[in-house]
Amino acid sequence: MNVTTPPTQTKAQRARGQVRVGFVADGATTRLRDLFQSGSAKAMLPRIHAGPPQVVLVNTAGGITGGDRFSCDISVSESASAIATSQTAERIYRTPAGTGRVDTTLRVGADARFDWLPQETILFDGSGLDRRLRVEMAGSARLLLCETIVLGRTAMGERVHTCQLNDQWRILRDGRLCLAEALRLSGDVEAIQSGRWSLDGAAAFATVAYVGPDAEARIGQARDILADLDGVEAAASAGNGQLVLRCNAKKSVHLRDSLLTFLQRWRGESLPRVWHM
Repeated sequence: MNVTTPPTQTKAQRARGQVRVGFVADGATTRLRDLFQSGSAKAMLPRIHAGPPQVVLVNTAGGITGGDRFSCDISVSESASAIATSQTAERIYRTPAGTGRVDTTLRVGADARFDWLPQETILFDGSGLDRRLRVEMAGSARLLLCETIVLGRTAMGERVHTCQLNDQWRILRDGRLCLAEALRLSGDVEAIQSGRWSLDGAAAFATVAYVGPDAEARIGQARDILADLDGVEAAASAGNGQLVLRCNAKKSVHLRDSLLTFLQRWRGESLPRVWHM
C-alpha cells in the first residue's frame, strides 16, 4: 500500500525593513546624529558639496506586496536642514493576500527645514498598500512634502483594473493637528479614473504640501509657477499656515516633468540627483 504524503505548504517570505535617521545643527551646517537600518530598508547618504545633507531611501526587496512591512523615522533637530528622497519609484506589486504596510514618522524642530521628496509610488493591477505618514513639527519649522501616485505604467500598456490603497497623512504643528489627508482607492479603478469628479482620466496624481510661517504669503508664487506648466491640471490653496497643491495628468511623464519644474522653482535649488537619473 502506497501512501502519498500531501505537499507541505511553505509560507511565503515577506520583506521587512526599518530606517531611522537623525540630523542635528552644528553651527551653520547640519550633520548626521543617528543612523539605523535593518532588513530590506537602507538609507544612503550621498556626499553633497553644497546645500543641506540628503538621505536617499532604498528598498532592496525591489518593491512591496501583501504582508511586507516597512517603517521610516527621520528627525531634523532645531535649526538643522535636510532632504529625504528615494532612489527610484516604489513599486507596489500584485498581492496574493493582504496589503503592504509603510509607516513614516517625521520630526522637525524649531527653525528647522525638511523636504520630504520621494519619487513616485507605482500601483500595479491587484496591488494593495496601507500607508501612514505622521509629522510632528515646531511652529517655526518649514516642511515641504510631495507624494505622487501612478496607476500602472501606461507607456508599457499596463492597466490597473483593481487595487487597494489606503493613504493617511497627519501633520501636527506645535502639538496641534493642522493637516489631515485621507485617500482611499479601491474597487473598480478604471471607473474611478474615468469619473468626472474623481480623476477624470488621469493616470497619475500628486499632492504637494508646504507648512511654515510663510506658507500663505507664497500662494501667489505657487500659482505663478502652475501657470507655466503644461500637460497637467493643478490648483493651489493656502490657509492656516499651510499651502496645498494638487495636480493630475493623463501621462505620468507629464506629471513628473511638472513636479520637477515646480519643486525646483519653489525651492530655488535643484532636486536631489536621483530625480534626474
